[in-house]
Amino acid sequence: MTKKNSNSKYGRLNFTERVTIKNMIDAGKTNAEIARKLNRPRATITHELQRNARVMTWHGKKKILRHTYEPVQATRRAEYYQSKSHRSQPKITPRKREKIDYYLKKKHWSPEQIAHGVPRIGVCTRTIYNWILNRNLSATLNDLPLKGKRRRHLRAKPVNPEHKRMMIETRSIHNRPEVINNRSTFGHWEIDGVMSPQDSQSFVITFVERKTRFMVGVKAKSKSSDDVKTAIDTFMSRFENVCDSITCDRGTEFTSSLFIYSIEDTYGKKLYYADPQSPGQRGTNERMNRELRRVFPAGYDFTKITQRKLQNAIQDINERPRNVLRFKTPEKVFTKRIMAA
Repeated sequence: MTKKNSNSKYGRLNFTERVTIKNMIDAGKTNAEIARKLNRPRATITHELQRNARVMTWHGKKKILRHTYEPVQATRRAEYYQSKSHRSQPKITPRKREKIDYYLKKKHWSPEQIAHGVPRIGVCTRTIYNWILNRNLSATLNDLPLKGKRRRHLRAKPVNPEHKRMMIETRSIHNRPEVINNRSTFGHWEIDGVMSPQDSQSFVITFVERKTRFMVGVKAKSKSSDDVKTAIDTFMSRFENVCDSITCDRGTEFTSSLFIYSIEDTYGKKLYYADPQSPGQRGTNERMNRELRRVFPAGYDFTKITQRKLQNAIQDINERPRNVLRFKTPEKVFTKRIMAA
């Protein structure tokens, strides 16, 4: 008796199948034709497009509905929700580390090939990338087939200006709940960038918790989406459990698709954008940045300081009593909130 291929009939769609879906959509094929090609139920294809089709437009006199579908983004989304359904982050065991390093360094497989091709590996593509970036493995980006270039290229894909505007408008600060606006709940942060001179790419991303005025600062090598994501990962590694939302301005460092994906999909947080030229909508962050500028005046090159020196300066700011906190310090109020959580 022939054994059914669980991957092709009833299992989750893999990346290769998603590429086939894209190619057949671009060729004008119907959902039924795609389903037959992949030996899948037609409902599987329909649901995949309902979940992951980015744009739907009308073409031609007959007004045929067409989809713009990106297999890379669809795979990332599926991996995220698969990992979210388990909630627990997969642990890296010595045996798993050895196996992944073997496939990366000896077999020259990509993280995606390992995640989908190694039996019972139990981790998704993004987790393997994160382990590489966080040095949990002996392998580095240089051990990847394209030395990580393909990954960066995919993330740097140009965004349609109108689509980008809509991405921001749907996350407008005017849609932010009143419980965040009136500071009645804890865990809502404002973020901003404190820049170096124009001839230096390094800058500091500041995070201020709205209710307690507690401030965090993380150095970023540049305003590139990868470097900003690394700074976000650094912040979340310590404060993910006490962060429910982030409000930022519309600077290029905070409007990339990767930034939005990182905040909303990777960490599951709400994201809101202030109006253009409206620093008062992030007044807490702006005031705290002014205090930081008293230590590092405008024109200061942040490549000259270490993360530790930055932390020491911010700790001094957090230890100043505030009238709005009944002359308690942000450090004390924030710590009390964490202990009570």
